[in-house]
Amino acid sequence: MKALFSPSVVYFGIPMGLLGTAMNGLHLQQMLFIDTQMINWLIWYGWAVFILVSIGFLTGLFTKHKTNLHREWLNHFQISLFPSITLTALLVIVTLVNTLALPELVVNALMVVYFLIVAIHTLLNIYLINRWIFSPSVPIEHHKPTWFILLSGNFVVVISGLSLIEPFAIQHWLIWSELLWLYFSGGLLLWFSFAVSLFYRLIFESNIEIALRPSLFIFLAPPSLATVASILLLHPELILQPGLEVAVPALTWFLFSFASFMLVIWFLSIRYFIDSGLSVASWAYVYPLAAYGMAMQYIAQANNSELFMSISVGIFLIILFLITLLTIRSLLDSIKS
Repeated sequence: MKALFSPSVVYFGIPMGLLGTAMNGLHLQQMLFIDTQMINWLIWYGWAVFILVSIGFLTGLFTKHKTNLHREWLNHFQISLFPSITLTALLVIVTLVNTLALPELVVNALMVVYFLIVAIHTLLNIYLINRWIFSPSVPIEHHKPTWFILLSGNFVVVISGLSLIEPFAIQHWLIWSELLWLYFSGGLLLWFSFAVSLFYRLIFESNIEIALRPSLFIFLAPPSLATVASILLLHPELILQPGLEVAVPALTWFLFSFASFMLVIWFLSIRYFIDSGLSVASWAYVYPLAAYGMAMQYIAQANNSELFMSISVGIFLIILFLITLLTIRSLLDSIKS
């Protein structure tokens, strides 16, 4: 797809959604004790798009397009999309380790890359949070749902860090656990702050532009990922034994219930999202829905609930249908261009 070679951070939302859906599908397979090649195709699709987008982005840094990329870094909206690069890279590593029989040397190399990506994501946290806090003026109109991508990345650091414990044979579990709790706590605090301020903007100040309405679905991602992260932090044994029933604390229920409430609100407001049509921005539907579906799977697993599991299967099928529509639309746009 020609459009994917355009040097822009915007396109990283596509492989992020694809690989997020693949992670959802991998866990769903474990829960239902099934094995299908469809998930592998989805993973390879996500990897391929990530490579294409990365090639376009990296080549743009050394060509005439670097001015445009620098402009994106300075733009108040597009800079909030840069954490999607590190988030997607983490998903790539997790899917590589969980789906391919890799030599020990390769796994160790991926471990180094993993910690490097986490370090870069940490620097993005420091830079963006300082920019938002200490900037002379950040108009309320600049606050958009894309700010949640940074926080989603923090929770993905926790989830990926826990899921990679066994293949990476991480020692000193206590120290590693404390670091993951640090990311979880920071993400949770910022999520609450951003959610309150964004609701204030949407209700009392100004609405989101019609073209960016799909980004409102990003509301689902942080609480959904935090639900999964909190369950795995308290019960890491679920990584190796996905069929266990465990207790779900009140905080986890609060996070999941908030995400469920937002999904119901957006579902009842579907006509406003239809007005936005299908575009690159529509990929913003995919990753949050995949995150919510995975959260529901873990809640279903913890409570042995067939109802929740059935709903999560339905959500997964809806995501696959949406990916199909968006892929066809992207192909048609590429042909026209």
